[in-house]
Amino acid sequence: MSYARYSRLPGEISRHASVHALLNCIIKEVAIPHGTLCYRWPDCREGLPEHLHGTPLLIEWSTTLSLLVMVDRRSRIGSHYYLSDIYVRTSAASEWRAPDMAVLVKALLEHCEWLDGAPNGELVDQVLQSQKVMTAIVAHAAEQPRLHPLKDYRNSEQGLWFGHPNHPTPKARQWPVHLLQEKPPYAPEFSATTALHQFSFPLEGLNVQANRMNALDVLPYIADQRRAENSQRVVLAMHPVQAALFRQDASVARMIEEGVIGDLGKGGWQAAPTASMRTWYVEGQPWFIKGSLNVRITNCVRKNAWYEQESTLVIDRIMHRLLQRKDTALEALCVAQEPATVHWQPVNGDDENKRWFREQTGVILRENFCQRYAPQNCLLSATLFARDARLAPMIHSFIDQTMLSARHDPLPTEWRIRQWFQAYLRTLVAPVMALFFRHGIVMEPHLQNCVLIHAQGEPRKMLLRDFEGVKLTSDKGVDFLAGEALDPRVEASMIYSREQGWNRIAYCLLVNHIAEAVLALSWQRPALADQLWQDTLEELRHVRQALDVAAPELDALLEGGSLPCKTNFKLRLMARPDRQAQYVLLPSPWQVNRIKTREVAYG
Repeated sequence: MSYARYSRLPGEISRHASVHALLNCIIKEVAIPHGTLCYRWPDCREGLPEHLHGTPLLIEWSTTLSLLVMVDRRSRIGSHYYLSDIYVRTSAASEWRAPDMAVLVKALLEHCEWLDGAPNGELVDQVLQSQKVMTAIVAHAAEQPRLHPLKDYRNSEQGLWFGHPNHPTPKARQWPVHLLQEKPPYAPEFSATTALHQFSFPLEGLNVQANRMNALDVLPYIADQRRAENSQRVVLAMHPVQAALFRQDASVARMIEEGVIGDLGKGGWQAAPTASMRTWYVEGQPWFIKGSLNVRITNCVRKNAWYEQESTLVIDRIMHRLLQRKDTALEALCVAQEPATVHWQPVNGDDENKRWFREQTGVILRENFCQRYAPQNCLLSATLFARDARLAPMIHSFIDQTMLSARHDPLPTEWRIRQWFQAYLRTLVAPVMALFFRHGIVMEPHLQNCVLIHAQGEPRKMLLRDFEGVKLTSDKGVDFLAGEALDPRVEASMIYSREQGWNRIAYCLLVNHIAEAVLALSWQRPALADQLWQDTLEELRHVRQALDVAAPELDALLEGGSLPCKTNFKLRLMARPDRQAQYVLLPSPWQVNRIKTREVAYG
């Protein structure tokens, strides 16, 4: 059990969570690929506590900096529970010390001998800002002991308290300074429900694009159209932060003053922000509202890019056609439709100015699948395998529903965990693989894109969402674009090489999603992880047998090939946008070669 389980102060919990996320990154992205990780004690133990429990994990970060932390297992792909503080030692120091977060990150940056170029100087502040947000979130959770993130869909969206477990700044939010609050009403982790900000615009300049819907049927779900001043105007809703940024623009301010744009204030529907921050859940409505948010959240500015607004509709049409075909390989496929987009832009002006308005005002409608399956049967996978406010996995109480109210929770039996996990895998793996190998469609089945549909805790379906991130492979998926009249830039944004597609799928499915599930399910039982990985291998073999097309990438994986791992830490380290993400290779979780005590990191 992690020592952090016994911590009580929000600041201590957030410190542990921040360090753990950072360790996950540097182990997977740097230490394993560079071959600088081993499970042994350092030659010098001066300064280390006398009693440290678990397995020592030593990282030679550079020729001048070493890191040590105690872990609960030896993991081939760098997936551990951490049992101690992290200790650092430079070649110039005589002993180990446990630095605070700022000192740790600065030391990592100062000793990046392998980095080609100067490191991002803002990373330290981003890490600390993320940790500060976590502290406020944990304090809020402690004030509401009856709040359980796995109760229903909304709670799961708003219960992802520590964010992406393999990202150096999982809760970083670069809100404008004048909008910073300790518990902002637009942040999901504070159980928020807030009124959306509304603006009115002239019909001239309005653009509504829809699949299988009439334009007149779209607008009532975008915003409260009763607030329009007359029949020649339309109302659009915005995230409160987006509205504040929008009004700051000089041209917008002038249009408001001239009456071209009407600022209707925070009079929109009461909506709950989901984990993505920019997608809103309005209870009882058939659609989620996905708006722009020109703020960096974790690693990306979350605006609705103009080309993504168009590509979303294309993918929606493709998915609809696929589901109509009744392909037996896609029987388990379940997706959230995204059949409409709306934006406003001035009639006059240059293309750049029009595009700016389009990206500021653009809204995508996404199907509210809770109306199909009921809110109590839908849970965000990211939260399902996440930690509670004391850093213990929540999944065990979900598997055994009788544990939800127990004061001293026993863990479910290993047999029960494996039974549940095998059912979970059956909902997840087959649709993703069939889409890629049979149709050339690259979904992103990472934890935050997947929603488990369950019946009293038993996995039934996996809903895949977010058409914005779906790509088509250049060898097969691109055929779906026949007959589509697309801007070349839109088309280019949708196409991946086959290698790019496989890297994205394999990372999202195995490293981001299944590895985190295995880690959560094997809490306090490190040996169980090998059995859960074996279950994963058996499911992959079953899926391969059912595929009636060539699948060389899957074949290589089944033979012990490496796993691609996205470099979230390196992206932030070099201050690059997410679209420039690269991949490193992790050893197969099923096969490993060892030389003495060092893990071979090449698969």
